[in-house]
Amino acid sequence: MSKGTALLRQQNEKRTLAILRTGKLSSRQEIATALGLSKNTISLIVDKFIKDGIIKEVGIDEQGGVGRPRIQLRLQTEAYKSIGILIQNSYFQYVVTDYCSTILDKGSIAMDGDDPDQYIAKIIRVCNTLIEQHSEVLGVGIAVPALVDPIEGVVHFSSHLSWRNIPLKEKMDAGLPVKTKVLNLVKAAAIAPSTGMPTENGSNSFYLRIDEGIGGAHIMDSQIYSGASWTAGEVGHLCMEPDGPLCSCGQRGCLEALVSIPAILKQVQQQLPEVKIDGDLEYYLNSKGTQFPAFDEIMRRSGQYVGMAVSQIILLINPGYIVIDSPFKKLDAFKQSVLSSVESRALMFPKEKTKILFIKSHFASSIGAAFAVILDFEKE
Repeated sequence: MSKGTALLRQQNEKRTLAILRTGKLSSRQEIATALGLSKNTISLIVDKFIKDGIIKEVGIDEQGGVGRPRIQLRLQTEAYKSIGILIQNSYFQYVVTDYCSTILDKGSIAMDGDDPDQYIAKIIRVCNTLIEQHSEVLGVGIAVPALVDPIEGVVHFSSHLSWRNIPLKEKMDAGLPVKTKVLNLVKAAAIAPSTGMPTENGSNSFYLRIDEGIGGAHIMDSQIYSGASWTAGEVGHLCMEPDGPLCSCGQRGCLEALVSIPAILKQVQQQLPEVKIDGDLEYYLNSKGTQFPAFDEIMRRSGQYVGMAVSQIILLINPGYIVIDSPFKKLDAFKQSVLSSVESRALMFPKEKTKILFIKSHFASSIGAAFAVILDFEKE
């Protein structure tokens, strides 16, 4: 087999895995049709995967008694695995996922982000332990609250960690038997299957995440668009109030300075000093919290700011979907304020073509980091 033929076959094998990963159940004929390949080519690939324990035959589809029965195939999802890491200032979170992003193992470890070398050394030790337990691991994905070069894997700047110009991929690769993928934590969350980003109109969507900070990711042609300096989607630093509170970026009135969880907590403590919340919004996010009109007003004002940002996103990139991932998913005061703010600001035609979804994801950044490894594997 020539080098070119071998490469083409490898590419077709990865395309077959991707079909089975997204559909989970299919037949040789359906795969051949989807990929535009001959059934004989797919049969050779499938037979190899069955022999290697990557695919198994799981039954026959009678097709309603019409035509020749088709043998259904299913991916053995634990044949390949991936590790995802979410780095935060005070801890890091890890997951081990199967090929379809189901969590097989998870945990978190308390850390101090001030010393990047010690932090990275600890991650390497944990990853090596996980790889010993899960020999099928293809690689490690790391999600960082930072400006990241996803090609070189360099953390250029993180205000949350106080890290600058850290060659994270290089350091990780030197200590691991598998390769590392480094990306921004919001962009990692945007590609995580667990966030439920719609596949319909998935070629042009926007993911907005409200957490310790605020970030966004623009998905074009089902890929994250990073921009010339990897900062595309930084919606958290759109200015909402020119004379507003000081943001960590040095500007005033950024969306992040007004609506991030620390910003909301600060407003709650100022307006409801009699309630002790110990830095946790959970009290206000359940039914008891709705008893405080002042908190409802904070949520309405926050929703208005988010709606202003969403209106600009609609006008600039005209996405099919905007997904808002936040702890405020269940709060009507927030959601209605977002929608009414968009209604009053965005142009009617693009607004009507954009669907706004509210979600609250869990482990999204670490799962997305692990998924990025799978996507890279399928492109090799």
